[in-house]
Amino acid sequence: MFVAIRAAIRAFAIGVVVGVLFAPRPGAETRAMLNKRVATFMDQLFEVAALPPIEPDKLRTNGHPERPATKRPRSGADARTS
Repeated sequence: MFVAIRAAIRAFAIGVVVGVLFAPRPGAETRAMLNKRVATFMDQLFEVAALPPIEPDKLRTNGHPERPATKRPRSGADARTS
């Protein structure tokens, strides 16, 4: 299965390289377009990565402030056995 995946990735990469080499526009224009698209993608990626952190209280209650935080029993004397 991994052989097929590697072959598909290799064929895709070769196709991209051949497509860029034989593109109908000049190389400088193609590079400028690719740089612009990569910059836009990176900006979007950093924007998503910069989401505000979740407060610890909301983590414990799963975002519901009215629900009391539940404590999970630890393994040992408090844990149920089946």
